[in-house]
Amino acid sequence: MPSLETLIHYGFLAGLALAVPMLFTLGVRVLVLGTQAHQDSARSAAAAATHPDTSNHPVYYAGFFHPYPNAGGGGERVLWTMIKAIQDKYPFVVCVVYSGDRIARDDLVRSVQSKFGLAIRAESLYVVDLQWRSWVDHKYPRLTLLLQSIGSILLAAEAVHRFAPDMFIDTVGYAFTYPLVAMLSARVPIISYTHYPTISSDMQTMVSSRESGFNNDPRIARSPALSNLKSAYYLAMAHAYAFAGSFASIVMTNSSWTHDHIVKLFDMPRMTKVVYPPCDTTALARFPLDNRRNIVMSLAQFRPEKNHRLQIEAFAKFLDEHPQHKAPPAAAKPALADILSSDPEFPQLVMLGGARNLDDEARAESLRQLAKSLGIERQVHVVVNAPWSQVLKWLERSSLGIHTMRDEHFGINIVEMMAAGLLTIAHDSAGPKLDIITPAIHAVNGEVAAPSERDASAYLAAQEQGEAAEFPVGMVATTADEFAQMIAFGLGVAGPVEQALRTAARAAATTKFSEAAFCTAFYRRFGPVVRWLDIQNSDNDEE
Repeated sequence: MPSLETLIHYGFLAGLALAVPMLFTLGVRVLVLGTQAHQDSARSAAAAATHPDTSNHPVYYAGFFHPYPNAGGGGERVLWTMIKAIQDKYPFVVCVVYSGDRIARDDLVRSVQSKFGLAIRAESLYVVDLQWRSWVDHKYPRLTLLLQSIGSILLAAEAVHRFAPDMFIDTVGYAFTYPLVAMLSARVPIISYTHYPTISSDMQTMVSSRESGFNNDPRIARSPALSNLKSAYYLAMAHAYAFAGSFASIVMTNSSWTHDHIVKLFDMPRMTKVVYPPCDTTALARFPLDNRRNIVMSLAQFRPEKNHRLQIEAFAKFLDEHPQHKAPPAAAKPALADILSSDPEFPQLVMLGGARNLDDEARAESLRQLAKSLGIERQVHVVVNAPWSQVLKWLERSSLGIHTMRDEHFGINIVEMMAAGLLTIAHDSAGPKLDIITPAIHAVNGEVAAPSERDASAYLAAQEQGEAAEFPVGMVATTADEFAQMIAFGLGVAGPVEQALRTAARAAATTKFSEAAFCTAFYRRFGPVVRWLDIQNSDNDEE
């Protein structure tokens, strides 16, 4: 039997083992949150700047961790549609946006209206300016995942220091912030909306198979030793990511592809649900399906993973294989206004997208230079940061839509093009393959497997009778050659096949991916969080 001295010794060690994490947690809380007076001052400033409807319910502050709220991508549409949904159903909730864009609230509200057509009420919106966004902006040459994840933790620490919310909503996918928020308060539920997993099995497979790509430098792919080292690094990051994600209270993903990856990583299948991103299809569905212009349209931010170069390369291949569509050297480049007002003589590729920073601006300029080097600059237009009103004009008049990102987590812009009635071509992977363009037209043995006129006529007849019927809603491709084939098919198709393709695309987009469908699914996940907070507050009142 151990002596009393031994028991005291082990008891002391056990107490020390418990005390160290407790003291560490306390230290982090004091360091991040600051004093109670500091947080009270932050709440008072928010209360003075906002006017929620608290006639039937006390105010709650929902903190949205989204450092780029003024960008114009699909992620920002999710953010602002979510905020609009909360304002419509929960008027007592003040939406606090943690922003690194250095933009005033009223200017941000006007920007959202211009880009997305969403009317956000400023009286229940509060913007917290972040100074440390460079931690996640910085393009680290090595260990990017690790360093940007650490940067997201530091940025989240600044966010909750400046304002501690009643609920923390991450709409970007910075899962490494969740343990920090949980450490600061067990009473703050963490809601995650993940567009794309920080680390995925696809990324790990690419490295282990030594395949070069956006996330795998060719120099590493060529080296067995470096590939093994990076595989170990990715494995460690995957375990850390899984640990961080386990702190989320509710997890929403934007597609089946993302859902499958997150369930494998976070291991919370019951708490993880697919909530398709919103697409405001009401206005888009009013566009006529006929009399489309000779335009191939692209709509995506000028980020490297969007792979705009593939669009230009495919368009160049299409023109080389169909020289009757290539403008002669003496032809003048048509102005954008002229393309919109009348059908251009030769097909035009119009690439619209947002630029978040100077790197994106430079990437857009490099696309212009690529088109020039391929001799097709007279038929390629790169349009940066176009307002939503202008984007709508292109959606109304273009014939084809093209999206070339591999493993696109969802592809909200693909849905918008389909709802507008465009014949849309997307990469045959991830979200577009599993959720959006299904069923799809593929290239089989080098030939486009197009549906027959008979099948098209049967589908259109079923639609007129209000009967359920299936027909391809778009096209998928992988290589530049396949994309070129699909462009040729799309610009050449006519009659009932063209009509059926446009009709089926619009029907799929307006039912499955509408803004109303998003709000219904979001309320189903958000409502229990509000009720949980109500229970917590009622318990506090009783105490």
